Amino acid sequence: MSSRRISKSFLLALLLAATAAPTVSARGDLVPDKDSCVLKIGPEIIYFAGYQPGDAQQRKFCEDAPRLGETIFVFDYAAPELREMKAGFRILRSTEDGLDPSDLDAATAASLAPQIYPKGTFSFAHVFTQPGDFVGLVTVDGAAGEHWTARFPFSVGKRRFEINPYYLIAAAGILAILLFVSSRLQAAPARR
Repeated sequence: MSSRRISKSFLLALLLAATAAPTVSARGDLVPDKDSCVLKIGPEIIYFAGYQPGDAQQRKFCEDAPRLGETIFVFDYAAPELREMKAGFRILRSTEDGLDPSDLDAATAASLAPQIYPKGTFSFAHVFTQPGDFVGLVTVDGAAGEHWTARFPFSVGKRRFEINPYYLIAAAGILAILLFVSSRLQAAPARR
């Protein structure tokens, strides 16, 4: 196989890999929805959103808080039955090797004690002083012995690589130019 075909094949494979690579993320018990963050807990769902009061754009987030500082987590029940159950919330420091239940207190960065929220909504504010990966842990306990938990990973103050469509178009253009220049350079000695 000629070096021209190898370089074209390599560049084409690189372009396909860049544009077709799937985005994979561990969402925990977060369920995708159009405009809401939905947390599956037991047979029920809770709507969830995170906010950072100093954010000029007033964006809500499900998984990644863009900066350090005060962060408010808001939970709204979808089912009226949850209004009679105790709900609690913890923010856990994420660990590489998983979380041992006996170390739950040691891994807790902040917590909200379980209580009943008859209006079906509760919030929790925490000031993050260091960037990192965390896990939100919501627990719901019922009078009939129900004990449900939901976990969702999130990060604070970390930049995530996001593939913008304009970057993909620019990358495709650059690869097209490289292919064109490469073919011209390889064809030049053949013409002599």
